[in-house]
Formats: sequence, structure tokens, C-alpha cells
Amino acid sequence: MANPNAIPMVPQSATQSPLKRWLQRGIVGAITLFFLYIVLVMYSQNEPIFALVTLLFATGFAFIFTSERAYVWRYVFPGLAGMMLFIVFPIIYTLGISFTNYSNLHLIDYSQARTYFLNQTYIAEGGDSYDLSLYEQGSDYRIALTAGSDNQLYVSQDAVPLINTEQITLQMEAAEFAPELSEAPRTAAIKLRGALDNVRLELPDGTALFKSRLTQFAPSYPLWEPGEGDTLVNQQDGTVISPNYETGYFETRDGTALNPGFTVGVGFDNFTRVLTDRGMFDPFLQIFTWTMSFSSFTVIICFVLGLTLASLVQWEPIKGRTLYQVLLILPYALPSFISIMIFRALFNQNFGEINFILDSLFGISPDWNSNPNLTRGMILFVNCWLGYPYMFILCLGMLQSIPKDLYEASGIEGSGMFNNFFRITLPLILKPMLPLLIAAFAFNFNNFVLIELLTKGGPIMIGSNPPAGETDLLVNYAYRLAFRGDSQDFALASTISTFIFIMVGIIAYLYLKVTKVEVGRKRS
Repeated sequence: MANPNAIPMVPQSATQSPLKRWLQRGIVGAITLFFLYIVLVMYSQNEPIFALVTLLFATGFAFIFTSERAYVWRYVFPGLAGMMLFIVFPIIYTLGISFTNYSNLHLIDYSQARTYFLNQTYIAEGGDSYDLSLYEQGSDYRIALTAGSDNQLYVSQDAVPLINTEQITLQMEAAEFAPELSEAPRTAAIKLRGALDNVRLELPDGTALFKSRLTQFAPSYPLWEPGEGDTLVNQQDGTVISPNYETGYFETRDGTALNPGFTVGVGFDNFTRVLTDRGMFDPFLQIFTWTMSFSSFTVIICFVLGLTLASLVQWEPIKGRTLYQVLLILPYALPSFISIMIFRALFNQNFGEINFILDSLFGISPDWNSNPNLTRGMILFVNCWLGYPYMFILCLGMLQSIPKDLYEASGIEGSGMFNNFFRITLPLILKPMLPLLIAAFAFNFNNFVLIELLTKGGPIMIGSNPPAGETDLLVNYAYRLAFRGDSQDFALASTISTFIFIMVGIIAYLYLKVTKVEVGRKRS
């Protein structure tokens, strides 16, 4: 039954003046047209995925800010758009790449690869050649060509600066005399050889000329011509190539692949390779185990160390507790990358202060950067140094929130220091600390900066193909696959990133469960 005293909802448009309403629609329309222009540009640049995402954004924006029914969504649209743009879309795009062969050898699609071959040209041996002369016209140059057979002279219609880095085309016209300009010295052709490589000269009959020697131009011809079906035929030697849609290469009939390759879908091949290829599965399993161990040990050690120091600093008989607190927090105040670079110098095998002291006292000089176990120990030590102040601050605040009456009552019952710690302090701290410990685990699971600055993932794991580092975390391993080495395999790196996303998703789910957030249903 309707409430007679309820105030009826009045649409905002009913309270706006017509001028303000049309001004709002004009602004929304202008912004929408701008994004539609961006869509056309992206589509023309052969980026259909980005064009589709931008089109969906523009459509949603126009609907929400012009429809009264979607009025309430105007407040959450910026946040939803940001989440879709910076979280959901990168995840979907990365997942999509993992089902392809996208790499530095397969950066372009099939049509672009075919166009690349069709644009290739060659200069016929023994063909006509044209001698080059340059004439200075201010700071620019006029180009003159003399035919070797009939001494016909051709002069460029325009003067150019010849500092270009992109290919330009100059129209040549027949002339009886050289330009009445100062001829440039012969060394000018050497000085401008890079720019002349990008000059295409076109004779009056349409013949295209390219530089064949330092001071000569010659006609060029298409190297490849379309054959039957999707094949291409080499005009010099008759070689026939055809696209292989499984490998992503144009191949000769004997199976020789020609670069560049093109991107094709490979299904679950990358996932299968990671899980079945011994050259990848063994390193992946070892890196996964090290990543889990590194994250777990770091969180546990930092928590125990932070809680112990916080408990000691809270002990009343200790004098100067404030000073100790400041000193213990100092590593947290210093930028982490500076601390990492300092430790990298200290642990240097040949010139580091740590090895100098150990060699002086005990006659040993550990191979911190060559022995995998020592390298992992060094990483754990440095990370604990960087991480314990955070746990120390959290534990210090939680210890101060515990009522002292509990300890007084426990003391009356005759409990000692250790009994109070395990029966009062630890239970009261552990429960509120658990979500923070899970968050710290997730952070260290992807602690890319520490590994990259301290060891770069080294030493290299023997037998790994592609190469993997003994101290690589999963995120560092994905970075290595994508941006290091001769074969930058972005698809394989995306596959590893997908596994990382799954693990982080599991961690996030555990975090939500620990913090009592019901997933998928309302709380009662």
C-alpha cells in the first residue's frame, strides 16, 4: 500500500531550465563525438579491440548522462569505468594474448605480414643506372640524375633538406641543362647517404628509382608477386611461399620460415607447454615453490621479529624506549630501492664489506651471487630488513590496545611471561593481524622490485628453456620471458601472468573469508 505522506520523486530534468538541460546534452554530445572519433582512429590503425572498448565506453557514457532512468548510475560510472579500464580489460587482454603466439617474431597480423612482403623491392643486376649529382639551393638540395645509356638528364622538381628519416618521393623531370646552382662536393653523397637511402625518385614515365650505390640510382621492381591462392612468388628466383596458419610464418615448400611472422591463435598450446615441457615445467615448478616459500617465510619471520621487538620495547623496565622505537622504524623511512642498492653493494662477492669482514675473521668469502641457496638467503635477509618495521608498527599499536587488566589478573593467578604471551598477547593480536598478514603475503608474492634490483633473478637456472633465474619470482619470470632474451615471448609471459592472476585471486578470496566478507550472498 502506498504511503500517502511520501514525497514523490521528481526527475531532475523537470527542475532544470531548458537552457541548462540543452547545455548539458551538448557537452555530453561533444564528449561522445570525441570518443567516437577516437574509435574511428583506432579502427583505422587496425586496433579493433581497443576501438570496441572505447565504443562501449562512449555508448555507456552517452546513455547514463542523458537518460533519466540511469540517473543514479552517474555517481558510480567513473569508478566502474576506471575498474573496467585498468583492471578488467588488462586481465582479459592478457588472457587473450596467452592463447596466441604473440612475440617479437610475431608482432603483426597476417595482412600486415603479407603487405610487408609485397612492398619489398629489388634492383635488377645489369639494369640501367643513373649517376647522382647534388646541387645546393640554400640549405636544401636539388637532385640530378644522368642516364648511363643516353646521357639524359633528370632534375628533381623540388629542393629538399635531405635530413629526413622517413621515405619521401621526388618527381623528376627531363632537363637539357644542369640547374644554375652550386654543385655540392662529391663528399656530400657520403655525408647524406642515410637520407638518400630513404629517397624514392620517380621518372616522368613512372619508373621508380632507389639508391643502388653510393652515387647511383637504379630502377626497382617488386620482389614478390601474388600467386595462386595465398601464395607469393619471388620474381628473382621463382621461390614460392605460402602462409602457415599453425606456426604463423610464410614458409617455402621445404618448410623454411621467413621473417616477419604473424600472430595466430594457438589455443591452449602455451598452457600445455608450461605444464608438460620439461624445459619449462621444471623451472616453473621450482619458481612457483620459491615464490610461495619466499612469501611465506618473509611474512612469518617479519611477524615474529616485529612482534618480539614490539613486546621488548613495551617492557617498562627498559629505559629510552622512545629512542629504540625510532631507531627500529628507520629502515621503513628510507626508500626501499636505496636500501636494496646498498645491500647489493654490501653483498658484492669481490668488493663487498660483508665478504671483507667474513674473510678477515673466518677466512671465508661466500659466493652470494653464484650459489642459489646463498642468494636466496641474502634475498630473505634483505626483505626481512625492509619488512619488519611494518610489522613492528602494527604489533606495537595492537599491544598498546590490549587492556593491562588481563595481565594483572593473569599475574594474580601466578602466570609467567611466556604463559601471558601465548595465552593473552598472541591470541588477541593474531586474529586482527591475519588479514594484514595475508595482504603482506600477496605483496611479497609479486615483489618484483626487490628481485630485479638485488639479483635480477640470477643465477641462471641450468637446463631451463627459455632461460629462467634461480631467484626469479613468478612475476620476474614473466617479465624475463616478455622483455629479455632474443625471443621476447609475450604470449608465454601472459600465460605465466594468468597463473599469477589465479593465485592472487585465491589469496584475495582467502582474505575476504578471513575478514568475514560473504562472497556471493548477503550477510544475515
